[in-house]
Amino acid sequence: MPVSLHKILFHGKDIIDSCILPTGQLSEEAQEARIKHNRKFRELFTRKTSGIYTNKYLINRLLLTSNPFIANLRACPKIKRGKISNEVRELLDIRVLSPIDQESILSESSDTEESESDREESDLDTE
Repeated sequence: MPVSLHKILFHGKDIIDSCILPTGQLSEEAQEARIKHNRKFRELFTRKTSGIYTNKYLINRLLLTSNPFIANLRACPKIKRGKISNEVRELLDIRVLSPIDQESILSESSDTEESESDREESDLDTE
């Protein structure tokens, strides 16, 4: 008997007994996410030569992803970063050297709004 099947059959009851919530009362979002994982694994990672092999590979993949220690052994994919041109670097340096004062921008915009409202009031007074 394979080791993984042995663990499921003989230790499954102990695992279920040690859970805080019964399996049916877990979050629906978590269950739906696992259903999506099952579908993805079934489509991408199983050999479709026979039903037995398909289910075998699916269960092996699910056991691998359900174990946090094994799942975290995988190296994270590296992010490809493009090179920044000199023009962009200069613009970034200018932006860092002269930060825009948000309060002055807000006060300028409120001044223009006040002056526009004053103009409208004066137009109404003249009519």
